[in-house]
Order: sequence, then C-alpha cells, then structure tokens
Amino acid sequence: MALKCVTCGKELREDEEGITWRRCSICKNPVCLNDIRYIGTWVRGLYKNYVTVIPVCENCLPKSMLKRLAEKIHKE
Repeated sequence: MALKCVTCGKELREDEEGITWRRCSICKNPVCLNDIRYIGTWVRGLYKNYVTVIPVCENCLPKSMLKRLAEKIHKE
C-alpha cells in the first residue's frame, strides 16, 4: 500500500517514517517533511508547565481549522 502526503500528494515509503515523512499529531495522516508544520502546545509538568511542539499538517493548523469551521457555520 502506497502512502501519499496529505498536503502535496507525494508518494511516501512506509519504511522511511521519521526520515522523510511524519504523521500529523491531530489527524494521523502522513505528511512529507517539506509540508509539515509545527505548533506549540502547553504541557503540564510535575513542577512547572512548559511548551513543546507537535508536528501537524497544513489542514490541522489552528487558522485552517477555524476557517473551515466558519465556512461550515456560514453554509448552515
């Protein structure tokens, strides 16, 4: 089974996960390293809170998600 980047459609090899592509942390779709984006999230630690980054696809960026939600509400 051939995997494809959710953003650009580039074919990806399954055995190269973490090398040439990663999975989106939100939707779990494969994304090539050229199209991957990162967002910062707060993590509660034992003694203090800190920021860590997670890989996401272009569709799961906060602006994209809000835009899709606004379009959906506008259609209704």
